[in-house]
Amino acid sequence: MLGACSKRYIIAVMGFIGIANAYAMRSVLSVAITEMVEDIHRTAIDPNGCPGPLKTANTTNPNAEFDWSETLQGHILGAFYYGYVIAQIPGGILAQKYGGKHVFGVGIFLTAVLTLLTPLAARIGPAYIIGVRVLEGVGEGPTIPAMNALLAQWVPISERSRIGSFVFAGNMIGTIVAQSSAGYLLKITDDNWPLVFYACGVVGLIWYVFWNLLVYSSPNEHPTITDYELAYLERNLKGVNKNKNTLKSTPWLSMLSSGPMWGLMIGQIAHDWALFMINADLPKYMKSVMKFSIAETGVWSSMPHVLMWVFAILTGWLSDYLITNGKLGILQQRRLFSTIACIGPMLGTLAASYAGCDKLKVVVLFTIGMATMGFFYSSMKVNVMDLSPNYAGPAMAMVNGVGAVAGIVSPPLIGYLIPNNTLLEWRNVFWISGGVVIVANSIYLVLASASIQWWNDPVPTSETDDGDTDL
Repeated sequence: MLGACSKRYIIAVMGFIGIANAYAMRSVLSVAITEMVEDIHRTAIDPNGCPGPLKTANTTNPNAEFDWSETLQGHILGAFYYGYVIAQIPGGILAQKYGGKHVFGVGIFLTAVLTLLTPLAARIGPAYIIGVRVLEGVGEGPTIPAMNALLAQWVPISERSRIGSFVFAGNMIGTIVAQSSAGYLLKITDDNWPLVFYACGVVGLIWYVFWNLLVYSSPNEHPTITDYELAYLERNLKGVNKNKNTLKSTPWLSMLSSGPMWGLMIGQIAHDWALFMINADLPKYMKSVMKFSIAETGVWSSMPHVLMWVFAILTGWLSDYLITNGKLGILQQRRLFSTIACIGPMLGTLAASYAGCDKLKVVVLFTIGMATMGFFYSSMKVNVMDLSPNYAGPAMAMVNGVGAVAGIVSPPLIGYLIPNNTLLEWRNVFWISGGVVIVANSIYLVLASASIQWWNDPVPTSETDDGDTDL
């Protein structure tokens, strides 16, 4: 048993914090925008709406500086994903060529700088904040492919589910911290919204310093790794080519002709659609429909992510236990857990929309439903490394890029579907989202595999495909 100071665990902790930073900077706008924008003045009253304080033109937030429509807000929230999608493939190529450390770190650094510039861009005009959000997406686009490339070099298959779940679950912690702390900061500073962006940006810059000091792209590059851990990893890193100079160019066409890759790409849409909807729009639902205060909005919007994080960690350990002890094959585990991660959020959000104005019941239903998304991180999220340890970065770039299209489509679509922010409009949103999630996950179940694919190896090898993993 290796000690707690093993270098791969330090890599995992720093990666977890890095992913958390990335998602904090990405999602903080979803809370801040509720105070940046003036309340929409409506003449109609939502007959199904929840009671709240009577608002007039004189009782809106005095620090709200912008008169942005719901549709424009949707475009601003969705702009991030244009850059995010564009940067996936280049990020995967760079991670493959130069290693995951620098590609991941520079991506977070650039996003931190742009987060600091967000208040200035918003005040100049909508086009400028949209431009900054697109560039933030470009900065964060390479992060997930780079992290996959990094983990493929550091994590043996027997630890893949739990370490992968731990690292990628940083997105939930980042969202939790960003949304809850943003709501609290807005409350104690009388809705001084620029502060939430400055806080997130500064934390990202501090993390970047420690990342450069502690992290290396592969075990062979680490100057202080023990001989014992290095030998352990060399024995147990299945399917990884240690000599990068022998790898052929990234087999893009082979990936595109691979059924399991298409299953992953389409399945990723199921997860991303539900996650992006909750990240970007749940705070608006809590404030506009449920009539929570801004501090309550930040706290209760983050609650689903708290339990989702707990589930992600626990199911990572459960997955490795089930697989290691022969209770489930790898493919069986990937399929089962990904399905739970899709059906649970769909049922939870729909049930919440039918729970009326019972605030406790709504929060509980949202929280339990979204908690089941934690099953995703030990299943579909690590499935790329099952298919191709050598090309985990570029392969994840394709999967993540296609999935992120949901981030481009869903915020503007939701903005279009909720012009008046009524309960019934939101219920329609949840029904549509549930349909997208079920269809996409069904396609993943048909096409999924857990075997190393033939295009993973630069030259034919005697190693088998381990077809028993697909049982």
